[in-house]
Amino acid sequence: MRIGIVSDTHGLLRQEVIEGLRGVDYIIHAGDIDDKSVIEGLEKIAPVTVVRGNADKEWAKDIPESATLDYLGNKIFVIHNKGKITQLPAEVSIVIYGHSHKYSLVEKEGVVWFNPGCCGKRRPGQEISYAILEVNGREDFEFKKMVIATSGSTTESKLPKNIDRIITKAMSMTDSGKSYQEIAKKLKISEELAESICRMYLTHPGVDVAGILQRISG
Repeated sequence: MRIGIVSDTHGLLRQEVIEGLRGVDYIIHAGDIDDKSVIEGLEKIAPVTVVRGNADKEWAKDIPESATLDYLGNKIFVIHNKGKITQLPAEVSIVIYGHSHKYSLVEKEGVVWFNPGCCGKRRPGQEISYAILEVNGREDFEFKKMVIATSGSTTESKLPKNIDRIITKAMSMTDSGKSYQEIAKKLKISEELAESICRMYLTHPGVDVAGILQRISG
């Protein structure tokens, strides 16, 4: 049995991920979907179990925050932010989570804690990864890390080194009624970048700096 595991797509279902998941029996999405079309795309490949992440707002209100699955005797608990776990269900052997955008595979006290990393829009410098979980029987499974190479010429490589500060100031200036042209001139950035920051800020109420950065990165 082969299970595709993805997380933190943030509205972007990459073609490389689609191709890499072809042939799996099931797919698990560990949250921060950010767009219903991502789920619809995954469902064309295999049955999908998905949990809600902190970036999944009103449209995802009916998606549960966690899920418990069983594959060939291996009980799996899925949640977006592992920090919200107060107590694991009995007999869980695998915990799948996301949120940090960092691939991680750690075993603690007989439980495997696994984060597939981010395979959608992500922060500069972070790799694009997902995983295939191959399950052969009870306590007989293996995670295979899948990494998507980048050319180095994506939008994120063109972002200023102080982009966090720029986004913060742009958000404040937007609140004060400044246009993206005025923001671009004041912060000495391109109008294209200023427009992208302002648009993401205005169309995603409650979004923070990290959330905007994820959306404007490749």
